[in-house]
Amino acid sequence: MTQSVKRLTFVSHLFFAALFVGCGAKDDGKPADMPPLFPATLTFTQEGAALDGATIILHSDSKWSVRGRTDNQGKVQLSTNGYYDGVPEGSYKITVQKIAGTLDPATGELVRQTDVIDPALQRPETTTLEIDIVRGNNDKAFDVGKAANINIPISD
Repeated sequence: MTQSVKRLTFVSHLFFAALFVGCGAKDDGKPADMPPLFPATLTFTQEGAALDGATIILHSDSKWSVRGRTDNQGKVQLSTNGYYDGVPEGSYKITVQKIAGTLDPATGELVRQTDVIDPALQRPETTTLEIDIVRGNNDKAFDVGKAANINIPISD
């Protein structure tokens, strides 16, 4: 094989590799069909206190998964598909989930766990929490009501 043929083969392989890697993604690394994402910082309280450590999920007819976890101030910054900051524009139902555990101080073993969120707020079909995400910032506060404190059996 001549030097020019080898060089042409090498260049064509590089071209197809670059083309293959670039397919399906935008320049910012997001999937090509992902819509624009907008910032959303939601704040959750329960009985007047920040709701720390709750999982927040936004539900819609979209194929994109939107979720986050509240910090010690009850704030959650939502991300799409677990990686991309922000939320696609649209209407969402919000579900909230949080399990609290009690550890035995002597052994460190889990001795009690309770579901602290009203079961109605944990299902998209029954939640009353909703938000419309629009272009721009989307900051909103929600209160999840009284702690449910439903005992959850601990399996051995």
